[in-house]
Amino acid sequence: MIDATARPIPGSRLLPPACVAAILAFAGLPLYIHAPRYYVEEMGIGLTTIGLVLLLARGIDSLQDPLIGRLADLWRGQREVWVVIAGASLVFGLGLLFAPPAWGAPLPRLVLGLLAAFTGFSAMQIALFDHGLAQAQTAGGDYTRVALWREAGGLAGICLAALMPALLGGFLGDHLAYPGYAVMLALLAALALAWMRGNWRASGAGAGLGRLGRTLRASGLRPLLAFGFLNALPVAVTSTLFLFFVSDVLKAELHAGPMLLIFFGSAALAAPLWARLAGRIGRRRAVIMGMIVSIPAFVGAFTLTAGDVFPFYWIAVASGAALGADMTLVPAMLAQRITGTGGQIYAVWIFLQKAALAIAAGAALPLLALTGYEPDGTGGTGSLSVAYALVPCGLKLIALVGFTWWIDDNGEA
Repeated sequence: MIDATARPIPGSRLLPPACVAAILAFAGLPLYIHAPRYYVEEMGIGLTTIGLVLLLARGIDSLQDPLIGRLADLWRGQREVWVVIAGASLVFGLGLLFAPPAWGAPLPRLVLGLLAAFTGFSAMQIALFDHGLAQAQTAGGDYTRVALWREAGGLAGICLAALMPALLGGFLGDHLAYPGYAVMLALLAALALAWMRGNWRASGAGAGLGRLGRTLRASGLRPLLAFGFLNALPVAVTSTLFLFFVSDVLKAELHAGPMLLIFFGSAALAAPLWARLAGRIGRRRAVIMGMIVSIPAFVGAFTLTAGDVFPFYWIAVASGAALGADMTLVPAMLAQRITGTGGQIYAVWIFLQKAALAIAAGAALPLLALTGYEPDGTGGTGSLSVAYALVPCGLKLIALVGFTWWIDDNGEA
C-alpha cells in the first residue's frame, strides 16, 4: 500500500537512476540480441556452437547472481565503489565482444567477453533495483512510480541502442559500427555514474544481513519469482531469434533497427498508461490485461512471410505496448513484497531472468539447426517461424495461467 501522507519522490531524484537504467539497456540490447548473429556472420561460429557457448556463459552468470546479491547486501555501505567496478566490467566485456574480428580468436573472446559483461551487468542491475527499493521504502511505498521512471529510462536506452548500429555504420563503416558502440557505451556510462555519484542508496539501512531462505518466506514472494521465470521465457526466445526472423523470414534486415525502435518505443509510451490503469484497477488485473494483449501478437507473427514488413510493425506496436505492463508493474509488485535488504532477492530475480535466456539460447539455436534451418535463409524458415512465434505464444499462455492462479493483490488498493 502507498502511504497517502508521504510526499511523492521528485523527478530530480528519479532521473539519475533512470539514466543508469538507460545505460544498462544500451549495453543489454547488443549483448543479448546482436551478439549471437554477429558471431555467426562476422566471426564464422556455427549455430550449435553459439547456442552451447551462450548456454554455458549464461548458466555460469546465473549461478553467480545469488553470490553477487549477497555481496551487494554485505557491502551496501560501499555502493559507490561497487557500481564503478561493475561498470568497468560491463564496458570491458562489451568491448572485448565487439572488437574488430581480426583482434583475437573468436571463441575465447566470446566466452570471456560474455562473462565479464554479464557479471558487470548483474552487479549494476542489482545495485540499481536495490536503490529503487530504498527510495520507495522511504517514500511511503511508491513502488510503481519508482519502477516507472527506472523502466522508462531503460526503454529510452533500448530505443537509442536500436538506432546506434545503423547510425555508427553510416559514419564509421559497418566493420567499425560495434567497436564504436562499445566506445560510446564507455563514455555514456562514465557520465551516468558521475551524475549518480554520492546518491546511491541501499535498502535495509541498519539491518543485518538476513538469510535468503527466511527472506524468501515473505508473503507472496516465491510465487511472483516463479512467475517471473515463466514470463521471461517467451521474451527470451523472441529476443534470441529476432534478428534471424527479420532477416530470413521477412527478408527485411534493413528494418531490424526501426522495428526494435517501434517495439520498445511503444513499450515506453504505454508504460505510464499501464501505471495509471494499475492505480485504478490494481496491478494484478493490469498485468493480466497486458499479457492477454501480447498473445494475438505472437500468433500474428507466425502468419507473416517474406515482404510482410508493415504488418510486423503493427505487431511490434501491440507487443511492445503489452511489454510496458510487464516491465513497469511486475517489478513494482516484487518490490512491494520485499522486507529488509533487497540485494539477494533481486539477485534471485535476475538469476531467474537469465536462466530463461540461457535455456532459450541453449535450446532454440541447436534445435533450429537440427530442423535444417540455415542462417542465410536457404532452409528451415518454417521452423524458425514456429520457434519465434508459436513457441513464445504457448509459453505466454502458461505464464498467464500461473499468474492468475498464484498471484494475489497483496494488499493493493
